Amino acid sequence: MITEQYFYNWYCPGKLKQMAGLMFLVSFLFLFLFRPFTVTETELKYSYLFTCFLHALSPALIMFSYFTILIYFQKTNPDRDEGPVFKWITSIAGMLFLIGLASFFLRDLIYTNPNNWSLRYLWEEIRNAYLAGTLFFSYFLFARSYFHQRKTELAAAVPVSEITLPENQENIFVKAHVKIDDFNFNPADFLFARAEGNYVEITMRREHGLQKELRRISLKQLELQLTGYVGFLRCHRAYLINIQKVADFSGNSQGYLLSFDEVAEEVPVSRANLQLFDQRYQMLHSAN
Repeated sequence: MITEQYFYNWYCPGKLKQMAGLMFLVSFLFLFLFRPFTVTETELKYSYLFTCFLHALSPALIMFSYFTILIYFQKTNPDRDEGPVFKWITSIAGMLFLIGLASFFLRDLIYTNPNNWSLRYLWEEIRNAYLAGTLFFSYFLFARSYFHQRKTELAAAVPVSEITLPENQENIFVKAHVKIDDFNFNPADFLFARAEGNYVEITMRREHGLQKELRRISLKQLELQLTGYVGFLRCHRAYLINIQKVADFSGNSQGYLLSFDEVAEEVPVSRANLQLFDQRYQMLHSAN
């Protein structure tokens, strides 16, 4: 199922530069090799190669700037789950409009045509941006959906006999963004971690009771360092949990709310992660 999470993950801070670079490369090769749009070579101020470079660089820079701003506003509300896909489609549509507008303003720099500022060319540049952009984003939406599904299927296929049970492990060392925030913890004490921008707030059960610890590390980096422990699961864009510490859960096909013993806060499981949570939860609890 296509959700906002697919869109957000494309443009999260760790991938934004790569996506912008990929957009530049694909756009440049597409324009240079296939010449999909009519170009009158006698009107060019520069070589066709350099013209393709400018036309590919412009959308890449706009994409990077556009989603950098969106990411900034995302950080102000890190707990928000997937919203309507419509909102993200309109965000991409707005970006494509800006790309078409930028291409129109570039015309006077690239072409000697006296009609560069006509409404006809404004319409053509915006239309071309939507045609190429729709193809580009549709392909990567399909690719991400496919590989996300494959990842879910592979993760769920782990035999019960090969499951790593966190309670039986020694302390785990986690390397943070700065050395002073590096830490060790006993997996049996870990309940869940919550994203706080470039930090995570980890809820632990200590001898003297519950304790919240703030560490300078992204939730994604924490998730990567816990990959070898099947008991840990990223159940939501803002949460990572220890499944074996889940006391109960409720909800439906739209999402779950997890509860932990002696913890008032409930942790959401996003709709995109329901299947993986169900499979992992059943395997881990049947193995105990």
